Amino acid sequence: MPQITLKETITKKIEIPMDTLYALIDKLTAEERKKLLEKLKAKPVKLRPFKKDKIDSILTDFAATNLYEDEFLKDLEEGLKKSSICL
Repeated sequence: MPQITLKETITKKIEIPMDTLYALIDKLTAEERKKLLEKLKAKPVKLRPFKKDKIDSILTDFAATNLYEDEFLKDLEEGLKKSSICL
């Protein structure tokens, strides 16, 4: 009976804490580190100018995640009022 093999690719974006990234790099061989450095040098990091925003917009973004308690959001608002990042 004929067979066919299907290959699936699943893409998922994950965040890797810097400490974990450092631990992974520490485990690389000298050759792997050399290749990693060459790749990093070949593709410059794209930096964007920081964009100021309104306090309400920033607070709405934080609140929408449902990850933060009201007390934290109040503290955040107070800190943002003192910050230069807000309009």
